[in-house]
Amino acid sequence: MELGLLIAYEEEQDAVPHQVFDVAVVVEESIVIRHEKSVACGVAMLMGVIYAVNLEYPSAMKYTFEFLQKVVVKIKPEQASARIHGLLEVQHVNSSMLSR
Repeated sequence: MELGLLIAYEEEQDAVPHQVFDVAVVVEESIVIRHEKSVACGVAMLMGVIYAVNLEYPSAMKYTFEFLQKVVVKIKPEQASARIHGLLEVQHVNSSMLSR
């Protein structure tokens, strides 16, 4: 299953566009949500579509989406993969070292 964001922006010379004017969520070459005004809202909508329709995460971004779901949004964090648990342990150690 192909999932992603279609981001329309003003042409810029920088690697990151500054003037995004439309973001759309695409599933299997069909736009399912359009007219989002920011990439952050587009990512949130994409995650909502994945979760609501019970789709699998794209394999190339599996751990990114899992991190967003389990850690950021806190949906079933106890079911996180070993890779995400390992990342959380490293984060916990680093934050405890900073608080000393």
